[in-house]
Amino acid sequence: MTSMNFIGLDIHKKTISYCVKDIGGKVLSEGKIPATRQGLQEWVGTLVEPWTVAMEATMFTGWIYATFDRTRQR
Repeated sequence: MTSMNFIGLDIHKKTISYCVKDIGGKVLSEGKIPATRQGLQEWVGTLVEPWTVAMEATMFTGWIYATFDRTRQR
C-alpha cells in the first residue's frame, strides 16, 4: 500500500474535531464539524479514499462508528 489517509477524531458534546494525515504524517486537513449525524455524513462524503479512522472510545460514540461502518460498506 503506497497511499492511505489517517483520520483522528476527538468527540465533544457539540462538535467533533478532526485531523487528516497522509501516510508520511503530513497534515492534510484539520478542523471541527457539528456532532450530528448529518454533519458527520456530509463531512465523510468529502474524504478521499483510502482512509482509516481512530477515535476515542466513550459510551456515546456508537452512532459515529455506525456512520463510518455504513460508509465503508458502500
